[in-house]
Amino acid sequence: MAMSHLSSGEVASVLPLGDKLELTPTTAFFKDERLEVMRIVLSAGKQMPMHAVLGPITVQCIEGEVDFSMGDAHKVIRAGDLLYLAAGISHGLTAIKDSSLLVTVVLAGQSDKPT
Repeated sequence: MAMSHLSSGEVASVLPLGDKLELTPTTAFFKDERLEVMRIVLSAGKQMPMHAVLGPITVQCIEGEVDFSMGDAHKVIRAGDLLYLAAGISHGLTAIKDSSLLVTVVLAGQSDKPT
């Protein structure tokens, strides 16, 4: 069953999934006008193809080990690592070990007016 998006003030766990990792789908915790937060789940050997987003992102490795590609450059991120990537940079992921990642995307092109 898919998790519904969080409401303001609601709490979700981002602890390691452990033996539940293979049974847990990638999930968007929430998305609003300017920010999206999701948990990406990748089994060892699985990939997320090269892509780019308009806004900056952070990728926090909760568990596992992932090869993070940025053009010709590669970084291996492990549990506890946080990676920042500027807007518009093409990137892709390959799980070296079963992994879960907390990804935050700043959604570009939105109004900067306070709501």
